Amino acid sequence: MPAAVTILHLEDSPLDCELACARLRKAGISCDVTRVDTRAAFEAALVKAVGGQRFDLILADFSLPDFDGLAALEIAKARAPETPFLFLSGRMGEETAVSVLKMGARDYVLKQRLAHLPAAVERAIVEARTLAERRLAEENLRRLRQAIDDIRDYAIVTLDLEGRITSWNEGSRRLFGHTEEEALGHPLSLLFAPEERCAENIRGLLAGVAEKERCEVEWIHAARDGRRFFGSTVLTVARDATGAPAAYSVVVRDITDRRASEIALRDSEAKFRAIAESMPQLVWSAPPDGLPDYYNLHWFAYTGTRPEAMTGAAWMEVVHPDDRARTAALWTAAVRSGDFYEVEYRLREAVGRYRWFLGRAVPLRDGDGRITRWFGTCTDIDDAVKARAAQADAREDLERQVAERTAELVAANRRLLGEVAERQRAQADLSALYAKTPVPLHSLDAEGRLLSVSDRWLEFMGYESRGQVLGRNITEFMPPDVVREHREHHWPELLRLGAFQDMPYRLVKRSGEVADVLVSARVERDGWGGFLRTMAAVVDVSARLRAEAERERAEEALRHSQKMDALGQLTGGIAHDFNNLLTAISGNLDLLLSRLDTAERADLRDYASHAKVGATRAAGLTQRLLAFARRQPLRPDATEPCVLVQGMEDLLRRTVGEQVSIATDCPPNAWAAWCDSNQLEIALLNLVVNARDAMPDGGRITITAANAHLTAADVAGDASGAAPGDYVVLTVADTGMGMPPDIIKRAFDPFFTTKPIGQGTGLGLSQVYGFVSQSHGLVRIDSEAGRGTAVRLYLPRCDGEESAVLPPGAATAPIANGAADNTAGTVLLVEDEALVRMVAVQALEDAGLDVVEASDGTEALELLDGGLRADLVVTDVGLPGMNGRQLAEAVHERRPELGVLFMTGYAYDATLGTGILEPGCEVLQKPFETTALVARVTGMLAHTRGGGGGGGALRESVPERHCD
Repeated sequence: MPAAVTILHLEDSPLDCELACARLRKAGISCDVTRVDTRAAFEAALVKAVGGQRFDLILADFSLPDFDGLAALEIAKARAPETPFLFLSGRMGEETAVSVLKMGARDYVLKQRLAHLPAAVERAIVEARTLAERRLAEENLRRLRQAIDDIRDYAIVTLDLEGRITSWNEGSRRLFGHTEEEALGHPLSLLFAPEERCAENIRGLLAGVAEKERCEVEWIHAARDGRRFFGSTVLTVARDATGAPAAYSVVVRDITDRRASEIALRDSEAKFRAIAESMPQLVWSAPPDGLPDYYNLHWFAYTGTRPEAMTGAAWMEVVHPDDRARTAALWTAAVRSGDFYEVEYRLREAVGRYRWFLGRAVPLRDGDGRITRWFGTCTDIDDAVKARAAQADAREDLERQVAERTAELVAANRRLLGEVAERQRAQADLSALYAKTPVPLHSLDAEGRLLSVSDRWLEFMGYESRGQVLGRNITEFMPPDVVREHREHHWPELLRLGAFQDMPYRLVKRSGEVADVLVSARVERDGWGGFLRTMAAVVDVSARLRAEAERERAEEALRHSQKMDALGQLTGGIAHDFNNLLTAISGNLDLLLSRLDTAERADLRDYASHAKVGATRAAGLTQRLLAFARRQPLRPDATEPCVLVQGMEDLLRRTVGEQVSIATDCPPNAWAAWCDSNQLEIALLNLVVNARDAMPDGGRITITAANAHLTAADVAGDASGAAPGDYVVLTVADTGMGMPPDIIKRAFDPFFTTKPIGQGTGLGLSQVYGFVSQSHGLVRIDSEAGRGTAVRLYLPRCDGEESAVLPPGAATAPIANGAADNTAGTVLLVEDEALVRMVAVQALEDAGLDVVEASDGTEALELLDGGLRADLVVTDVGLPGMNGRQLAEAVHERRPELGVLFMTGYAYDATLGTGILEPGCEVLQKPFETTALVARVTGMLAHTRGGGGGGGALRESVPERHCD
């Protein structure tokens, strides 16, 4: 391996590129990575490499925004054929993997198995360099062979019986430089280098030729100009008729180049063996017939075999009996076809155990495409195979749990859909009743214009059709003095209070008659407080009108209460159950991490840490579900839009998938906004999901932040009630299908959606509108069918001081110095969920505490009544039968001084009421870290033993910013 590997990484995800680099560095591979994510950038990098900078390796994702990995492979084969090409992809089936290997890819690694990347990189680079060196040696040999073939002249010399030269051809002159006149009569020693001219050696050589008829030797020769060269000398004897030696013939051929090539080949083979012996894998090699004739030292060390025993097919003896038939069939097929060979099998260790290996082999070919050698490796994958099996078991268990929970959610959803359908039927009935009611009714928009009137209203006012009155301001039907009273008092009061009843009015009928009436009206708002319309009833019988208005208000309140109760119970129940599961998962991961603190298990610690991050994110989601179930008020604070968007980028990219790209433009001078940052994250996520759904074939989403100042003219006519001033504008724009004007008008209506049934609730944009309106901002949509959509959120600018408030909530108080000496004691743990109970018990026992378990309140009281001297009670709130609050009251009746720590998976005020706890009681929100549980318990024990009283109000500090 080189000191630093230069890698061209074709990857559209910076995070995935960084993870790959981190994995290589962790394996000890220093790498210099150039990341590109488009076809143009990839081709430019290869062109630059041809001009100077060369890459040792090309890594490529299979799926890319503007082209795929197969196209990249074809480009690399054309531009950089000697550079090894590896696929690093999140999804690649077996068929696709075999196809890309046949196309020329050196290997592939799945992103889910990133631990395999270092070995694959090392193997690819070693194989590439070994092949390059071998090609160079073969090219040298070919050139040497060609040079030898081109030499057509030989030095041919004849000698007499005394060894003197009697003839000298042109080839001799060209090879040795002597003319025939200069050479004739000289001894044979003239042809040899001085150190080879020993007369005894030459006489012995001629005597041997006379005896054996022919002799071939290789000596060092010297030419007339001093040039020295290796020559292949063939000496033969010519006999006379009697059979006696008559003369000798000598043929000399220059073999200097051949000797040099043989030395180079020996050096090349020595390098190959050195590389093979240095590799951590088991390395072997075989001739074209497929019977291995070379194994590196790692093979013999692992298998315990001896070199003399590893001949022919003897290697199959170390393969597990159950794997031999499959392995032999695959190897035979590869040898026959010349294709890439890969198999997973078990090999026997020297001690008799079997481990899983990945066997691979590639054929080496000569210039004519004939296989000259097979080069193979065996890589230990035993840990990966076992992990894969364990993962499959865990996946089956998770799929079963998901299926069970999904069935529950489907049932709950069906019930909710039934209620919605019933409500829609009731609304239709109400609309029909509205038109035909015997009481004059009308509705007004925010400017006081008539939106609708009943038949009785038309009859009462003397008009024949609605076209004569709709769109006209209600003040057009009032005398001037009533108009002034209406504008200055009644209408503002209606908007402020939301309703009035039996308000004295006078209306001017079409005939000019002025009628004294009592008007009862109310303001209708959406779920987030936005103005919809006013509904009014005009009647001259005040008693009956009051009764009907009261009944309508009661029915609307009941319907609204039932709807919110159903949604609250559904989301609250789901979040509570997931909080218990997340507590168990997070707690077990904490325990696992605490036991994986050795360097030998660093890889498992990394896996556990990644799982811990996922559990923490899931916990954040459940908290949002609980907040929705409680309809929690907004908690506005100074929110930096650029920081928030940057923090969400990874989440948004994973949400939209690879077909949709996301770009952000957040200038550093963007103002801070005064809003609830959590709700703003939800709003942005809703808008990005809607944008993604509007681009089924892929596209681009752009998120920008900007500063804006709105004047009174800018906000005039906006129903949200936003005031002129400075605003922070967050824009989410897409290149999707866009919306026609009629859809834009209804986009913010609750439950309105253009998606197919089951793919949208119709609440996404309604939630965005309500959040922004409650934040004293406004929302605007710019869209055109076929041209994309841009949604702009105008949020008030924040400019002020930061302070803190102490709302009800759970937090960990710091433990005073020296408190650790007072934390030993006995804890009574009451939890009905076995997984949560097990994690809590283990964490507290690891902290040195004695823990007694109980699964419900009754069992806990029996333990206390039986003489258990507990120093602290830790209890779940949602226990079966007697809940945690009731258990605490029963405990304090028996032992008033005993502290109680509540654990709850619900929102705080949903389970413990007012937020004021008795002295000695505290609350810990699920899911929690085991360290937080231990810190809270030891802190309460230390506080109790130190003589301090329990705190009633909870101690969580939430930052709050007041903006001018």
